[in-house]
Amino acid sequence: MKKRTFLLLSAVVGYLTIIVALWYVESTGPNPNIRTLFDAFWYSLVTLTTVGYGDYYPITVLGKILSFTLVAASLGVLGYFVGKLTEHIQTAAERRRMGLNGTDFTNHVVIVGWNDFSEGVVTQLVNAGKKACIITDTKPHIDIIYDRYPRTQVFAIYSEYDCRDCLIKANAAGAISLMPCLDDDTKNLIFILNAKKHYPDLAFVVTLDKAELKETFSNAGVSFTISRNEVASKIVASYAFEPSVARFNEDLLASASKKEDYDILQYYVAPTSPFAGTSYGEVFTTLKDTCNALAIGLSRKTGKERTLFKLPDNGMQVLAEDYILVMASGGSLKHLSELFGCAEGLYEGDR
Repeated sequence: MKKRTFLLLSAVVGYLTIIVALWYVESTGPNPNIRTLFDAFWYSLVTLTTVGYGDYYPITVLGKILSFTLVAASLGVLGYFVGKLTEHIQTAAERRRMGLNGTDFTNHVVIVGWNDFSEGVVTQLVNAGKKACIITDTKPHIDIIYDRYPRTQVFAIYSEYDCRDCLIKANAAGAISLMPCLDDDTKNLIFILNAKKHYPDLAFVVTLDKAELKETFSNAGVSFTISRNEVASKIVASYAFEPSVARFNEDLLASASKKEDYDILQYYVAPTSPFAGTSYGEVFTTLKDTCNALAIGLSRKTGKERTLFKLPDNGMQVLAEDYILVMASGGSLKHLSELFGCAEGLYEGDR
């Protein structure tokens, strides 16, 4: 840095010296064309920019020699600044492509790590119309991600898994949840513990290789833990003795990206919702008759946690800030959103 600064200052001083010398030589000659120091600076400017108006030019032999030096220096200075400008533009474009300027996504899911599993999660989120921010420490993953997903829904960041820095870029403060996918339960746990220091209210979701670590992760503040092997084994076992049920469960586990697909969704009951204060039976009937959707449960806040009521009694009163769990096809999503007055998923203020 010191060497570059010294060379730059030397070049500037040398350039100014030539201009002053040119002015002195020309202004003291017979019938001078360059009479003032301003004339010399103007001549250097049009020379530097390769405009060459021809209004000022050297007449003396020494002035022409100095002018030749000035032209050569001008080309060098111009080349330097053009090179620096090009370098700056390329650096800015690379920073933007690598996501180093961060994202303004809100109500999104932050996924740390890119592998086959996280790719499947992002695919389901995109199919459900949700946004995701992916943090990866491998540069080639950035192009792979953007080749597969629209930038309006997916933002990718190239970063070391430095918890504070990469999560600031991912706008974790405005996210719904964070999901580490670092191919190792221990790495996931360490990342969660570090992230909890900066984002204590953020919901954490994690998949485990070892089901026996569920309690450990729950004690660390993870909102939802599930074992990959546990889910896979249940589906495989179900295929063995009730294949139709297994196929239906498999369909429900995926997002309803098509009209004929089915999914289990949750809708927030706002204080202004027409369902607030009605009975669960009324909600069930309305959804079945108008949307061909089934209300299958209700989630209610009890303290800091939520209690899930599966298929509650018809007489149970639906309160504001409850969630109604609904099984519906992709073709019913628009009508359901209109009925509840919101999109499916977590309410913005209930992260």
